[in-house]
Amino acid sequence: MKILAIDCSAKSVSAAIAFDGKLVAEGFLNIKLTHSETLMPIIEQVLNNARLTLNDIDGFAVTAGPGSFTGIRIGISAIKGLAFSKQKPVYPFSTLEAMALAFNGGFTAKGIICGLMDARRNQFYNAIFKIENGVITRFTEDRTIEAESLKEELKAYNVPVILMGDGAELFNNLTNGIFTLAPETMRVQRASGIAVKASSDENLAPASPESFGAIYLRKSQAEREREEKLKS
Repeated sequence: MKILAIDCSAKSVSAAIAFDGKLVAEGFLNIKLTHSETLMPIIEQVLNNARLTLNDIDGFAVTAGPGSFTGIRIGISAIKGLAFSKQKPVYPFSTLEAMALAFNGGFTAKGIICGLMDARRNQFYNAIFKIENGVITRFTEDRTIEAESLKEELKAYNVPVILMGDGAELFNNLTNGIFTLAPETMRVQRASGIAVKASSDENLAPASPESFGAIYLRKSQAEREREEKLKS
């Protein structure tokens, strides 16, 4: 199956195409242009590089959050539009799971992948995954957690812990570098892992374009500020 996947859940933006579990094309940008400027050109680029058109794609995958409220909305809206116009299925993924999927193969034996996105106020969007011999097992649900609590939880695993995501460096600084940062080229979330997964996992259930939404672990700052004003 041919899958086109995208991620624009944080500052970076990426698109990838996979055939039956093999990554064949990927585009990635981490610059100061907005996703509304960069996403569609990257999609066009990877399609051209793979010598494909949207009509050749069997389905779409997208990181649905957590992450940037604006970026998530842009990514989901783009994928829904493409999938609806072509009447093709969509595979929404947690951004935190996408980190583990993209890093799979980085361990020769076993270890822990700790996905991290900065949720502000000394908190992180987080999920923990175990990777052993190429098999990923989710240990926690997506959640919001304070740095100190997560630090103590990770220390209890007694296996190598790899920090991933755009919040990894901040968490590493807050915990005095006692865990391992993923290599910078692999650290930031990207679309390649979910493209490979969606193109090869026959047990993965697709969603119709109209049936899924964003994964928000908490309300946006604007919503919180509005609620505070209403209370006062």
